[in-house]
Amino acid sequence: MEIIDSIRLLFRREKKPFLELKKILGFYPHNIRFYQLALKHKSVAHFEREEARERGDKVPHVSRLNNERLEFLGDAVLGAVVADILYRHYGNKQEGFLTKLRSNIVCRKSLNNLAVQIGLDKLIQYSGSVTTAHNSFMNGNAFEAFFGAIYLDRGYSYCYKFMQDRVFKTYINVEQMAQQDENFKSSFIEWCQKYQFHFSFSQRESREGSSPKFFSEASIENTVVGRGEGYSKKESDQMAAKMALERIKSDKELKNRITAIVKEKKHAAHLKALRQKAMKDIAGRRTLVFDLDGTLLDTLTDLCSSANHALRTCGYPERTLDEIRMFVGNGVAALIQRAVPEGTSDEDVQRCLDEFKAHYVDHCMDATGLYPGIAELLQTLRQKQYRVAIVSNKLQAGVTELYEAFFRDTVDVAVGESEDVRRKPEADMVVKALEDMGAAADDAVYVGDSDVDIMTARNAGMPCISVLWGFRDKEFLEKAGAYISVERPEEILELLEEKETDKQ
Repeated sequence: MEIIDSIRLLFRREKKPFLELKKILGFYPHNIRFYQLALKHKSVAHFEREEARERGDKVPHVSRLNNERLEFLGDAVLGAVVADILYRHYGNKQEGFLTKLRSNIVCRKSLNNLAVQIGLDKLIQYSGSVTTAHNSFMNGNAFEAFFGAIYLDRGYSYCYKFMQDRVFKTYINVEQMAQQDENFKSSFIEWCQKYQFHFSFSQRESREGSSPKFFSEASIENTVVGRGEGYSKKESDQMAAKMALERIKSDKELKNRITAIVKEKKHAAHLKALRQKAMKDIAGRRTLVFDLDGTLLDTLTDLCSSANHALRTCGYPERTLDEIRMFVGNGVAALIQRAVPEGTSDEDVQRCLDEFKAHYVDHCMDATGLYPGIAELLQTLRQKQYRVAIVSNKLQAGVTELYEAFFRDTVDVAVGESEDVRRKPEADMVVKALEDMGAAADDAVYVGDSDVDIMTARNAGMPCISVLWGFRDKEFLEKAGAYISVERPEEILELLEEKETDKQ
């Protein structure tokens, strides 16, 4: 075949291009147009297109006049050929090693060097307004396009022959390249994947004369960690990834901040999963156990009034409404213990508690009332034949009085503290309420507004719906373990009915 190609050359008018390519390839090209196109930069193609337009000739599409399409083809074929060679050369190496080595060989920096070493850079056509400094990957891109030309001209076997005999044996030290790690973007991506960080690259483009310039940002968890610029997207991405890797190694504060973001995301995902499980547990349940203060009744103003009366009477400073809000939830004894100054004797605490109880008995309903929407919710639950109970850390006498005033027609059972029933978060009140209604825990849902209610529900073995109109905010409740929260009373019924529908 080589003899035949040599004889053919004698009859060609222009022998120089064939001889130049023979020197690089090691064999004669057949269709030289493929190689001429592979060596034509788009800057020349644009120039020729403008010339054709000025002459009035048919203007070809610019993609048919430059090497970009051949670069696309050559990239794929080159990757396959290099993989083939490495697979045969390293018979005992694993996929990760081979992938990394192939990446080092076919990266733009390596291909740039190969193009210069084999003399391909001297044959590339480009406009005088474009410099290789502004197109630092132009030689490497031409190498890929050149490889695509070989494939179209002579097929895969000659691509393999060229790479194996002309490139690997002369210009590539495979063992040395196996030790390199110049693909910063790949290393950055591998690092992010290793630690399960979300990463992204963004680019913007600007123009300096006829040459585009690209600016990239590498981000981890939406935090920019590296910036780079270059005269191709690949170059700017590599520079951004390089900066990111350097910062990751040297900036401990940055790494800790990213780790904290990921930890928060995982926590949020965990909460979401728990919420979904809790929502599923609610399906089909027909019994609701409500906390009283902060859930059904807004008692805060009266509690604050009686607490401050007791504090004044005992000579102690009064508390604000927000302070009292944080003190309630574990019964009136705990409320007074928290309200009096630190170091107050047990005897004085008891005296203050007695003052509170005496005042609260006469003033427990001065400003107390149902939260907006509660009356409508309870009436609807009654109409739909749900079982409804109230449990409260108030003394049973106080719970009974409030039950008679607000809930006689809509609530089945109301349980407070007594000698035989321990206060929440123990499950005693819930157990008694369920027994009195003839219901079971696996048919019940607990509804409350505090961390005490969350613990009570857990101790009673039932899911909990936390309400956000009561004495604690959403952040506090979620830290306490709230998985399901609602902002309006009607959402409680919506959740139950939605789940019932889904189950059916």
